[in-house]
Amino acid sequence: MTVLEGWVWQADAMVPARITYGTHIEAIEVLSDAPADRVILPASIDTHLHGGGGFDSMQGERAIRAIAKTHARHGLGAFLATTVTAPFDDIETVIDAVARIRKDPEPGAAEVLGVHLEGPFINPGKLGAQPDHAVPIDWSRLEKWLNTGLIKVITVAPELDPDSDLIALCIASGARIQLGHSLCQWHQAKSWLERGCGVTHLFNAMSGNHHRDTGLAGAAMAFADFAEVIVDGEHVSEPAFKSAHRAIPNLFAVSDATAAAGMPDGLYQLGGLEVEKRGQQVLLPDGTLAGSCLTANRARNVLRQWGVDWHQIGVLTAARPARWLGLPGWGAIQPGAATRLWVQHGATSFSINGGHRIDHQPI
Repeated sequence: MTVLEGWVWQADAMVPARITYGTHIEAIEVLSDAPADRVILPASIDTHLHGGGGFDSMQGERAIRAIAKTHARHGLGAFLATTVTAPFDDIETVIDAVARIRKDPEPGAAEVLGVHLEGPFINPGKLGAQPDHAVPIDWSRLEKWLNTGLIKVITVAPELDPDSDLIALCIASGARIQLGHSLCQWHQAKSWLERGCGVTHLFNAMSGNHHRDTGLAGAAMAFADFAEVIVDGEHVSEPAFKSAHRAIPNLFAVSDATAAAGMPDGLYQLGGLEVEKRGQQVLLPDGTLAGSCLTANRARNVLRQWGVDWHQIGVLTAARPARWLGLPGWGAIQPGAATRLWVQHGATSFSINGGHRIDHQPI
């Protein structure tokens, strides 16, 4: 057994405590005090991650394994391998790769929990930085994908399904629906949100929140329970984040990271597109934001700069994503749970995954 002391995340507060752990947490003992510079949060979960370390998830198994190792070294606990809008065969390559990785995970890597289908069933008029492969919903193909049990989230434009048939199909498979890359009006979004759907990268690639022409973004602020927000400081400003944090009960943080995450400035792939990392931005040739180069540790830093306390950071990065995906034992620090921790001690940080320590690279 190993012992770790610090300010430990619990469901309602940060408490000074001593954790005794091996592969699982054996005990948590509340103390009168703890080192002020040691913070212990549950391992973060990124439900929207395309790549990292120079690799893109659409490149298959070897790439996704490299992505998992890269992001583990930058403070991530688990993620959904996220597709781009692409031909069906290319999407199936990702699903098959994740199936193999789930059967044979590697130590020292962030856990691959499943797949987030970001398209291809999105509005071609709101692609954002998605490749131009948007198509109407192919019900037989989608049902085949859902039957694998690996699809945990699907981003869809609700206007492609006027009868909302997708909702029942996804409920039956356990997949979560998120609205995004959409030009829907607020009343259509409201109907889906009130039936439990979430929102993909809030404010980005969606009909907006004009005071006389309200779309998906406005509906999300009024009716969403769960929604993603990219916390890189580029896709969403601090005031917009704070407005959403106040309005949406279960807002949670994602990266939308691309192959450029953890890499120097230069050219990278996002599906079939070439993108360029310039500083903290990833851009298409026309200057459109194309995902991010965000890592889990930098996301925490951005949230701290925005005045978010450590407890809320644990909520935004771990507890709420775990709740959205329905992951028992994730997003919490409690006896009996597998040891999945993020630890900051002074200027350095490391993770503990099932008793295996992963030291982090500098931000």
